[in-house]
Parts: sequence; structure tokens; C-alpha cells
Amino acid sequence: MTKKFLFYAFAAMTAMCMTACGSDDENEDKGKKENQVNLPTPPNAENAKQFQLVTPKVPESLDDNAPRLTTIDITESNDVLLELKNPKNNDITYVRGKVTPKDRKYEITGDFVFGTIEYAAKASRMTRAGSAEIILDLDVTFGDVTYTYKTENGKQELVKEFTPIAGNVAVDRLTRTWDVLGLIFDLKGETNAFETWEAKNGVLDLETTILKTALERKVSLTEDEKNELRKKLQSVILTKSRVFTLNYVGGSVDAASWEWTDETKMDQFRITLKDGKMGNKFIQNASLFTAEFNGDRCNLKLATTFTDNSNKTWNAIVTLQLKSQD
Repeated sequence: MTKKFLFYAFAAMTAMCMTACGSDDENEDKGKKENQVNLPTPPNAENAKQFQLVTPKVPESLDDNAPRLTTIDITESNDVLLELKNPKNNDITYVRGKVTPKDRKYEITGDFVFGTIEYAAKASRMTRAGSAEIILDLDVTFGDVTYTYKTENGKQELVKEFTPIAGNVAVDRLTRTWDVLGLIFDLKGETNAFETWEAKNGVLDLETTILKTALERKVSLTEDEKNELRKKLQSVILTKSRVFTLNYVGGSVDAASWEWTDETKMDQFRITLKDGKMGNKFIQNASLFTAEFNGDRCNLKLATTFTDNSNKTWNAIVTLQLKSQD
């Protein structure tokens, strides 16, 4: 897993800022923080759960590059997130689909995953505290290869069933699927920069915004960095089992875990990066986010300070503007 587009966007914005003609003072906060909240309970809130496989599931047709299925998240908003791990380097990949709950069975559909997950017949008699048994029948596509993760006849998959956090107003507000409305960068240092980009037709396309401007200003970017900045962001998912994902057009997913930083400050939480390769000088592991709610909207804000390659210090705030899907 490589560093992702938000990190590269910081780098590009910093370089763009260095070439700016002057500062931009339009970034003053002219409004007051709103606390009015109008968020219905997500449709699958009661059925949301996380299954952690005791023994990672391997595909029926195993090859050396086949990822192992390790964790399954059934989310509050009828999404499913499959966590798969590369057996060679332990890199983590996520695949996202949609869920239709039916009694003790989940029907899964998506561009890259299709099949079912169901409780085993004796799952009501838990094999031990916090554990259960499920039956898998999933086809998961990676590139040109489709792998089948299917429980063998007469057996079940033993899983640790994670009980999602509940009974907290802030958690109930935050944990759902959010559509992305826009992105704001507020960068202060030797020069100031303030940029706002709106999503169009449900997609936040940074190729025509940050990448285009960066290339016009002759910012040095590698091909990998350019490709990351060509991604198109559609939605954000936060789950009660503490998974945070950015979801893109084309099915790719960036994931991290999250946790409250202070039980008395329920609008603040920390993102803990799933893969150490994702962290860099712009966004560190355990970065602090602030959630500001207004109606069915939420602003996720990250404030960070970093030093660039010229030993100049910058203060940056990145804000994801979100709208509840539910």
C-alpha cells in the first residue's frame, strides 16, 4: 500500500504555495460552529458488526500472490468492507461491497465482490465468549483474477465477533456512510494559500483541480504521485467497529482505524493508519480529526504542522465536507 492522494495533495499544495503571487485572506472563519444535527439512524445500525477470522481464509484456488481474508465489517449503512492481507509482506487491501441483511444471512454485491455470509447452524450456541461461526461463499476480484473464498462442506469459519461501540450520541452521528461534497485546503506559512474544490455529480475529482494547477506551476511529481492525484473520491465510511475508509471511483479503498481521543470531547478522534507506509511528514499516525455537525452535514477537519524540504514550517488545515447518505 502506498501513500495516498490526500498526502500528495498536501505536498502539491505546499509547492504551489511557494509559487503563489501573494497571500489569500479569504480563509477567515466568518461563521460560527453549528451544532444542529438532523441525522436519522442508519438502516443497518442494529445489524452492524465485525467478524475477525481466527484463521485467515485462503482462496479455494490458492497461488503465492493470493491475499488472505482476515476481517469482515458489516457497516451501519449497508456496506461491507473485506480486509485482505498479502501473505508475503502483510500489506493490507480493502474491498468494498453492498449488503442486504436477511435473517442470519448477508447477501453481498459489488463490482469486485459477490456472494453470501451467513451464521452457521450452531452459531447461536457460541463456541466461546465473543466467538461465533459463519459460512462464507464469496468471489473477490483483484485485477484480472477472481478468487473464491468458500467454506468447505461440513465446516464453518470460526470468528471473533467484535461488539461495536454503542450508546453514544456522537458515535451514532459519526458512524455511517458519508457522500463527499468538497475539500478545503488552508495552508499558512511563508506564503498563504486557501483553496476550495466542490464535488460534481457525486465525485471529488482532484485531477482537474490540484493536479492540473500543480503541473501548470511546474511542481515536481513522480508518476506514482500523479496517478494518486488522479483518483476520484466518492464517499467516506466510519464504522462502530472503528474502521475509517476513503472510497474512490473504480473500487479502490484507503483504510485506517479510528479512536476517540477523550471521552469528554466526543467531536474529536484520532486516525491510526493501518499501514506504516501511509504515514509521512504531512499526516502522521494518530492524527487528530475534529467533527463539526450541522443538519445532515459534517465537516471533518485535520490540522497539522510540518516542515518541508527547505526547512520551512507550515500550518495546514484540510477539511472534508460531507453529507450523510442515510
